[in-house]
Amino acid sequence: MQLADLFVHDVDVSDPGARDPEFIREIALPFFDALRIHYFRAEIDGADNVPRDRPFIAVANHNGGPLLPDCWVLVSYWWSLLGVERPAYAMVHDAALRIPLLRTFLVKMGGLRASRENAAKVLRLGAPLLIYPGGELDCLKSFWRRHTIDFHGRAGFVQLALEHGVPILPVVDVGGHEVYVTLFSSQRLARWTGMSRWTRVKTLPVNLGLPWGVWLSGFLPYLPLPAKFVYRVGPPIELGHDPDAACDARAVRHAYDRVSRIMQEMLDGLAARRRLPVFG
Repeated sequence: MQLADLFVHDVDVSDPGARDPEFIREIALPFFDALRIHYFRAEIDGADNVPRDRPFIAVANHNGGPLLPDCWVLVSYWWSLLGVERPAYAMVHDAALRIPLLRTFLVKMGGLRASRENAAKVLRLGAPLLIYPGGELDCLKSFWRRHTIDFHGRAGFVQLALEHGVPILPVVDVGGHEVYVTLFSSQRLARWTGMSRWTRVKTLPVNLGLPWGVWLSGFLPYLPLPAKFVYRVGPPIELGHDPDAACDARAVRHAYDRVSRIMQEMLDGLAARRRLPVFG
């Protein structure tokens, strides 16, 4: 497997078979392990809660803008816990998959276009699935809301869990939103500029960090500050196998509120232990 393959091979963003364990083992894992251990000094609590012998939906809060450092550190843990050979997948926003080199990189690691159909494919395969329900609204939220769980009512993960009878594994982290400072994030500005229409990214942030100083949008590459990342994995949340409940708005909302409440309590616990931004 050569890095040059990223430039010459296109991939199907909806094909679970495009995941490449050799690429993960030889290229992605060494790089992400180095980031996790030496740059972000990451820690994880509750790793024993990760199911080893059944499919599940990992639901996480999202941080860090276009470079997605919270994702890279989390998948490094993921592979160390589950092994590279065990298929595992994550839902990816269209905006990232429109970039040719990045698209191939993500799909070879197990990224799939975020859709109900692709999520169902993964669960039918019996594989774990990682979802960031808050998407770009969570990822690009202001620095002052970094310790807030807000999935903006996106409850598709609950419906999937009920339809397929798989547990929800809650995962939270602190530090991922400290790789720069988002001073302001505006959905109205994204609509006014046409950004939400062109890119499907529904908010436009104003950021402070390296190397640009102050910059606009969530698309400009940046140099992340070496913030200390701390993750917590909670016990699996069992909703049962109830396809009828997946079609019941009230039942879905009740489960959505339950998961959000549990994750907020987990995140509050991590945030209370944090002494200073970046330093941890």
